[in-house]
Amino acid sequence: MKTQLKNLWLDNRKFFLAACLLFAGGAILGFVQAHVVEELAKALFEQLKDVMAKLERNGGGLFAMFWAIFFNNVKVALLMMAMGVFFAFVPVFNIMANGVFIGFMFAKISESGVNPVLMFTAGILPHGIFELPAILFAAAVGIRLGVLSLRTVGSLIQPAKWERVKNDWFEMLRQFPAAVLTVVVLLFVAAFVESGITPLVLHGILGDELQQVKLFQ
Repeated sequence: MKTQLKNLWLDNRKFFLAACLLFAGGAILGFVQAHVVEELAKALFEQLKDVMAKLERNGGGLFAMFWAIFFNNVKVALLMMAMGVFFAFVPVFNIMANGVFIGFMFAKISESGVNPVLMFTAGILPHGIFELPAILFAAAVGIRLGVLSLRTVGSLIQPAKWERVKNDWFEMLRQFPAAVLTVVVLLFVAAFVESGITPLVLHGILGDELQQVKLFQ
């Protein structure tokens, strides 16, 4: 199992780096051009409101919050992984959009007079150390699938490359279940922390300052 996870990481690390760069680029864009990306941020915020609405319909409570967060994150991650086969458009767009939203959020937090470093430390870091690597890795797998799809199209023009592409597809599909399991486990832990620990840390550190934050006018 240890060897399998090591190979999984080695085969996906350059795509993970690509996902990190896309996320960072989106975050920088969202921070420095908050007024430009506000409509996109609003659309993403509406998705979060839908999650909260489902939570209320389930009666609220810690377990309902955990399940809503976990289900939503797994759905997003698996979508990026599976839909990456269509030339990586979905994982590339999703990971950049998430970066844009994070950057936008921190720009608005700064404008509100709340310390963004404290917000990050209290509101994102506790669960983010599990959730962010999982989402980035899911995007990496999707990007890898997209690159394989592009290489498959290229092999139609250069048939000599087909054998290598075929072997890479076999290895990718062989590793896919382990990749899914890794992402799901990380998101399970992240949802547990986000629903049960992050709110306590956030309110304990920032308290009433949270009411100052207004993302949208």
